Amino acid sequence: MDYFTENALRYYGLDWAAMVTTFISLYLLGNKKRAGFLVGIGANCFWLGYGFLSISIANMLASCVVAALQYRGWLRWASEDKPTFVTSE
Repeated sequence: MDYFTENALRYYGLDWAAMVTTFISLYLLGNKKRAGFLVGIGANCFWLGYGFLSISIANMLASCVVAALQYRGWLRWASEDKPTFVTSE
């Protein structure tokens, strides 16, 4: 139990917040909710902070790349929602 109490908030709760928001993001995306991308970007901000505090360059890089991909997903989902006009010739 000492291990848990000593390490639970070692990274100021950023790791816990990142974990929870990642789960929420995946849940929303699994239910086809576009907001899951925005929650995922927020989660990656937490992961970036965790990577900084844990001195993990790979984690920080991955957080930036995944956040960029989630932003791309947000934009692409928006383009699919726009109505397309079909003209008959």
